[in-house]
Amino acid sequence: MATLRVRTLTSITPQAGGRTHLGLLALGRCAIGAAALTRPVTALRATGVDRVTAENTAWAARLLGGRDLALGTGLLHALARRHPTDGWVWAGILTDAVDATVLSTAAARRQISPAAGALAALLGAGAVAWAAPALTRPAAGPTDPDTDTDTD
Repeated sequence: MATLRVRTLTSITPQAGGRTHLGLLALGRCAIGAAALTRPVTALRATGVDRVTAENTAWAARLLGGRDLALGTGLLHALARRHPTDGWVWAGILTDAVDATVLSTAAARRQISPAAGALAALLGAGAVAWAAPALTRPAAGPTDPDTDTDTD
């Protein structure tokens, strides 16, 4: 007989390197990537870029959106298959660190809105801080699907 497991809200609190922790990171990356792919002008306008520039550079937002969607999907796939996630986490950390650096530099040069640039740089730095604990945790082997022993 199958039993239904109901988790409390506190059980989804991110824990260093836990599957839920990484799953939330991957879902967020997928959402941002999908938004940049489907609404590139809106994504660029949110950073304070004028309409004409946003329309002329929408292709760049789509490139970055595709990158984020691929990284998020890859991490979700690795989590679902219980494959190693370190490669996906490192790739995300590196891209988020570069994004934070580029956006803070663009804001300092007034190429994008200082407020939007600072917010985007903080989000990039926050994503790095969110993902880094997953790399400090010892690798866990596959778990029995009938038990609930992962670090959700």
